[in-house]
Amino acid sequence: MKTFTQFNEDVNRLEQRKKQLRQRQLDQMQRFKERAKAQAQARQSQMRKKQEREQLKQELKRELMDG
Repeated sequence: MKTFTQFNEDVNRLEQRKKQLRQRQLDQMQRFKERAKAQAQARQSQMRKKQEREQLKQELKRELMDG
């Protein structure tokens, strides 16, 4: 049978482990959010570049047709 001191030590270790796991979970969530944000920004950047290329193509076509 465990003594009260041993029981307290077990409880303290479990509390500390719980805090560590919670912090790890928070860190993982933060990294996930940062990656998702970076991916969204990259997607937006690609869309802008695509739109710019399409606009440039249209302008070149108009110039060739007029010229």
